[in-house]
Amino acid sequence: MIYGNVNAGETDPAYSIAIIRALNYIRKTDFSDMHECKFFPDGENFQVLVCERTTGNKAEKPAEVHRKFVELQYCVEGRQLMGFYPDNSKFEIKEDHLNESRDVRFYKDSDDSHEVMLPLWPGQYCIFFPEDVHRPWCTAGDGPEPIKMIVIKIPVDSL
Repeated sequence: MIYGNVNAGETDPAYSIAIIRALNYIRKTDFSDMHECKFFPDGENFQVLVCERTTGNKAEKPAEVHRKFVELQYCVEGRQLMGFYPDNSKFEIKEDHLNESRDVRFYKDSDDSHEVMLPLWPGQYCIFFPEDVHRPWCTAGDGPEPIKMIVIKIPVDSL
């Protein structure tokens, strides 16, 4: 997992070309007039999802993992807490869609996960690899609030 700010490009040389391209795409794109959608940018090998959601109670937001894609999750507007913990392949599965086009597995909550909650404010991003369990859309303040996130799905085999 990588946690950073889009304006701090000093560490970019440590990343793969695919991740650098996704970060540069975020840096040069104005998302203010974009609303809920999915698309493949011209000339890129990744999918972009514009997500407009409302944050909620952590207990209502399932923890998830993906195997075919690395996810770069970038906060445009609002704020949330993003849960994170490493997958040890011993957590109880709630729903499994890894062999489908959805490429997602949801886990039941576990006291043994040692989950940390990362704050995401505008400009911040997290990059989750196949071994990184994450729980998006968790309330950061006193109650639910709207949030706009950009999720870039980068094929693992492009790294």
